[in-house]
Amino acid sequence: MKIDQGKGSMKKDISNLGMNLSARRLNRILSILFSEMKDLSDEDRDLPIRWNVIHMYTSSQIAKILALKRGIDPELAGIAAALHDIGVVKTKRHKNHAEAAERYVYEIIESYNSKHRGDLPQITKEEAELIVNAIVQHSQKEIISDNPFVEILKDVDSLDRYLHGVKTEGTHRERCIKVLKELGIEENLINRTKKVSY
Repeated sequence: MKIDQGKGSMKKDISNLGMNLSARRLNRILSILFSEMKDLSDEDRDLPIRWNVIHMYTSSQIAKILALKRGIDPELAGIAAALHDIGVVKTKRHKNHAEAAERYVYEIIESYNSKHRGDLPQITKEEAELIVNAIVQHSQKEIISDNPFVEILKDVDSLDRYLHGVKTEGTHRERCIKVLKELGIEENLINRTKKVSY
């Protein structure tokens, strides 16, 4: 793995890609999150907890695909995507959830490292900072960052909501169109589906 200190991208060479994608840390994080979320109530929440669970899983899968496409570490991108809305889960509010997430992300990573990882590698301090930085900035969709992890998380969040049928406008829509084109999806298909709403 090459680490690009200038942009914090942690580029991964996939030219020698085998058929074993490293996702064991991500899968453990997803298990921790699901255990914490499965019995939570929808009472007094801006969004139903089932949406957060679904969005957590589907975002992490989309993040791995885009990370492979863009040449960055798919497991770290998946972990960031799995954790990106933890602020909504913990505070029950969508407003300022990205900024509120920092504390909770560090707590979950610490829990993973100290209690749940077993024989899996730790999430390093550098990796944790990369994940937290992307999560804290992911709601600022209108700002283009030079950090590929920040950008991938913004793109994943936008595309995942679109793929779930959530009304997608403005910068969310612009990001969706960009990513769908990046993935080779025809523009006429994008234009036919632009009025999808939830």
